[in-house]
Formats: sequence, C-alpha cells, structure tokens
Amino acid sequence: MKLFSIFHRESFAPEEAEWRSRESALLWGVPMVLFSALAVVPLAISLLIEPAFGHARIVGCALLPLLGYCFASGCSRLASCFRRDFDVISLLAGGSIVVLVVISMCAGVVLASVIGR
Repeated sequence: MKLFSIFHRESFAPEEAEWRSRESALLWGVPMVLFSALAVVPLAISLLIEPAFGHARIVGCALLPLLGYCFASGCSRLASCFRRDFDVISLLAGGSIVVLVVISMCAGVVLASVIGR
C-alpha cells in the first residue's frame, strides 16, 4: 500500500481522471482565450494603427501571431470541456464562450470606430 495513494494518478477512477482533465482544460483555456481577446484592441491601436514608439509595428507584427496561437489553443481546450451530458464544467465553459463573444463584439466596435475616424 502506498503511503499517499491519493496523489498517484493510477489511484483515480476513470471518471475522476476525465473530470480532472476537463477541469484542467477549462482552467488553462479560459485565461488564454479571454486574455488574447482583451489584448487584441490595445495591441492593434497602440502598436499597429498609431505606433507609440519607433519599432512598435515590428513588435505588433511579432505579437499578433502569438496572440493568435494563444487564442486557438485556448479555444481547442475549451472545446474539450464540453460533453454530451451537461455538468458544471460545461456550464462554466459555455459562460466563458458567452463572455468571449461579448468581448469580441465590443473589440470590433472599438476597432471600427478608431479606424473610421
């Protein structure tokens, strides 16, 4: 008998292991998606549209693919949180998708108003 058997991965039931993997995907995916959605407007305005310093466009062009990768990776992690039967993790993942949609719509309006002036 292992002394701390609860800390060994093989001691978990398959349902609990699946729950932990979905929980981990949620905890990593949500910040990745929301951070990249929130960061795209300041990045676009201060680095690409109206550069704040000399090499701002180069920095902006280097950071945009990084934000895109972060967004795609976070979305794939969020997609793995959904299951056919509804539970708390599916609810939290769905709520974060709703927040992402609202942030994206606001970011689109802000960018359109900045570019259109």
